[in-house]
Amino acid sequence: MSRALVVGGSVAGLLAARVLDEWFDDVHLVEADELPAGAGPRTGIAHGDQLHVLLTMAQELLDGWFPGIVDRVAADGTVRCGAGEARMLVDGVARPPAPGLVPLPVRRWLLESHLRREVLPRPGVRLFRERVVGLLADAGRVHGVRLASGREITGVDLVVDASGRGTRIGEWLRGIGHRPPPKRRLNLDLGYATALFHRSPDQRLDDLGMVHSIRSVDWAPPGVGVLAPVAPDRWVCGISGYGADRPTADPAEFRRRCLREPAPAFAELVRRCAPAGPVAVHRFPHALRRDFHLAEDFPAGLVAVGDTVVSCNPVYGQGVPSAALHAGALHAWLRAGAGGDLDSADFFARLRVLADAVWQVAAIEDTRLPHVTGDRPRGLRALHAVSGLVSRAARTDDVVAREFTDVVNMRSHPSALSRPGILGRAVLAEARSRFTR
Repeated sequence: MSRALVVGGSVAGLLAARVLDEWFDDVHLVEADELPAGAGPRTGIAHGDQLHVLLTMAQELLDGWFPGIVDRVAADGTVRCGAGEARMLVDGVARPPAPGLVPLPVRRWLLESHLRREVLPRPGVRLFRERVVGLLADAGRVHGVRLASGREITGVDLVVDASGRGTRIGEWLRGIGHRPPPKRRLNLDLGYATALFHRSPDQRLDDLGMVHSIRSVDWAPPGVGVLAPVAPDRWVCGISGYGADRPTADPAEFRRRCLREPAPAFAELVRRCAPAGPVAVHRFPHALRRDFHLAEDFPAGLVAVGDTVVSCNPVYGQGVPSAALHAGALHAWLRAGAGGDLDSADFFARLRVLADAVWQVAAIEDTRLPHVTGDRPRGLRALHAVSGLVSRAARTDDVVAREFTDVVNMRSHPSALSRPGILGRAVLAEARSRFTR
């Protein structure tokens, strides 16, 4: 095949370009933002200064596409924690550790810089600093794009939209006479704040290197806090809240939030460590899913990946592993249809399995929050019952905790939590808990 074009040069776009380079002679990567020559923030990533955590699945998938990249990212300033140094707490109660499943805290711009270093030098890849404003199509097939500069890129066999949750793909589709895909939305009104603190060499807090604190709906107010070393001499701390409890950029308020976090390490942080910069805040108004698999009369030669397809509550850390899984789906689709017509409906059918899993995990938890409105999953009462039962059991049962962590880390499908063996252990754990109260 001759030419592919990727819209968007962030994580999903770079991974898509890596895949396409194996199948096409030329890969055009179109990104409107000015990309730094090295490592550094960029204006196009509004949450680039917020804490990011690479789940274990994300680390494995990235290493699969770029062998050794996670070690290189870590060596460039990130600090790895051992299995015994990382802990998840729910309402202040520690869950059993899951050996081998240790997330990696990372700055988003650092990860992107390493991905660019891997992708952009590839002989078939060309970067264009342009903004796509429309599609070019004929006889139901996309064959190019229109750019804001007035230029057109034609002769394209496949366009991949990786421009993120703010994509204009609906507008582009209407411009060529096609209807956009239906959308689902959950109104979260999430806000989160991140701050850096000075760290002494090998310092631990509450005898831990990394702490993930979940405040459930039973703990008012609900939210998530994450604390981890992001450099040998820096801690990074992120705190989230919803609605009226969204955090602000006030350092004094951030300190008060850490002092009331149920995991003790957060209070220890602000008492022992000096701030190393301002508090950065970001708002995430809603989770969004575009159901491309339900789109009617969708043009050939056009697909979408990453947050363009599904963008969930970021506190679950699903963004990067989703992008990597979508790249894998793209690779499998191209391999299955090599030399063929590249039916976009087949691709979106493959992607639906991944999107369903991500959306279900996030939506089940988000819809526990009383303020959340929007498109709720079917059978929500039963899903909440099973999820709550398993989640409570994961606090005391090692087997359930491991399976639960595998699902959270996207190593297992959410249906794994409904297997008879897991449900049976969860029921027994619930019975023991009630008996000992």
